[in-house]
Amino acid sequence: MTYDRAANTTLEKISKYGRDITLTISDDDEVYDPATDTFTASGSDDYTVKGLFTNFSKMDIDGELIKRSDKRVLIAASSLSQAPDTDDKITDGTDVFNVINTEELKPGDTPILYMVQVRK
Repeated sequence: MTYDRAANTTLEKISKYGRDITLTISDDDEVYDPATDTFTASGSDDYTVKGLFTNFSKMDIDGELIKRSDKRVLIAASSLSQAPDTDDKITDGTDVFNVINTEELKPGDTPILYMVQVRK
């Protein structure tokens, strides 16, 4: 069974009800600078995708893993080539959020939805 139809439906709904956000994916590669004896990230890539912001339920908030100010951003998996990671950032207008955790809805081999926990 393929889940391509579910992936397309998810993309359509998030495109309809979501808004443009910028996902900044950090490059995991680090570059060594012998002059300063330090490592720095080699860069990042920005992607404009549709995201749908939701709140966590009061029952989900434990004050440690999920804080009261955290948000959940729903992103159609078909709009990205990889899942957001904890080194990445999401920008919504002037608000910049750090990615805390990403859950992937993936029945079978087809990723359908990324549920991204973000925090300012």
